[in-house]
Amino acid sequence: MAYYILNSAVITTPGNYIYLHININEARRWLKENPWESTLGYEETAKALEMLVGIKIPVNRKLIKMKPGDEALVFRLTRRLDDPAIKGSVGIDFIIENCEIGILKRLK
Repeated sequence: MAYYILNSAVITTPGNYIYLHININEARRWLKENPWESTLGYEETAKALEMLVGIKIPVNRKLIKMKPGDEALVFRLTRRLDDPAIKGSVGIDFIIENCEIGILKRLK
């Protein structure tokens, strides 16, 4: 079983998935209890999550393919960016004010 941090609830391979919102305390607990790998590609996204949970989150732009049993903590923006060119430069405060955290799990 593998554990990841993603910036969107993306379906990486065909299968059955479940996605549930969690709060910051649940996110902190998930991060402490699992041997996760970050796939966050933007420094400000990693810093925003780090500020919320108090755990160092590295930047690591990487594609993954989830297998049955794999889980991902999803830290994503809930507000659509009008200009995709500003991705990676919206600011930590903007991210914190417009984010949600969830767990994406591939069932089979």
